[in-house]
Amino acid sequence: MLSTDEFKELPLPDGLFWLYLSAGKESVLESPTCGAMTTRALTDAEILLLESALIDRRRYRDRLFLLFAVGTGFRVSEIVPIDWRHLLTAGGEVAREVIIERAMLKGGAGQRRKSVRSRRVPLSERVRGAIADYLGTFQAIPGGVVFKSRTGDDQAITRGQAYRLLKRLAREVGIDAARVGCHSTRKTFAMRAHRAAQFDIVKTQRILGHRYVSTTARYIETSQDELDALVLGMDAAPAVAVPAALAVGEVRRPSFG
Repeated sequence: MLSTDEFKELPLPDGLFWLYLSAGKESVLESPTCGAMTTRALTDAEILLLESALIDRRRYRDRLFLLFAVGTGFRVSEIVPIDWRHLLTAGGEVAREVIIERAMLKGGAGQRRKSVRSRRVPLSERVRGAIADYLGTFQAIPGGVVFKSRTGDDQAITRGQAYRLLKRLAREVGIDAARVGCHSTRKTFAMRAHRAAQFDIVKTQRILGHRYVSTTARYIETSQDELDALVLGMDAAPAVAVPAALAVGEVRRPSFG
């Protein structure tokens, strides 16, 4: 049985938003816009395909959203409200790291906010390049939200819009979108981090900012081929030399005197 804290850290954003306490009972609020609960990570090839399509269509905002999401591991709900001060230095240069304050993180504004810390993630050159490319579409250094909706005055895209963006783009480029959803980008980051950490789940847990290793384990997907290779790789000891007579099928019966 999961504790309340463990349940709140589950990768729920694709079907569930919050666990809250009401009259001592746990209740779940469903999100009508984020599809099925079970999502999958994107492969490197799929990310490249999505990025190439966005570049061809000059959709630099959406390309930045994709690369920032899979390159930092923040939840979609934590990404959509960020503004340019998170991505640029005081001099207007692209930052080398991003710091999201506690109030913007999951649980950071609730009753348990004291247990949530701000999260810092270094930005890869690929992500920084996407920031620079999107920045280049403005005539002056912008302010306000980064992922601005095309409707409304300086209004960020919603989490539902982000979901539809990922889903629609996946379909357009021929990717199976059945399990692509809001949390696919965070799961992608988790899988990449796990590989980069040489499958050290504790390091992966810390990178993701999880409180419990059990939560991190739910992000890590393994295929049957990977499990088979792991088992076969365990038998890596040098083989014992077999006498030639036995090697061709001769059976030596034991002698009992």
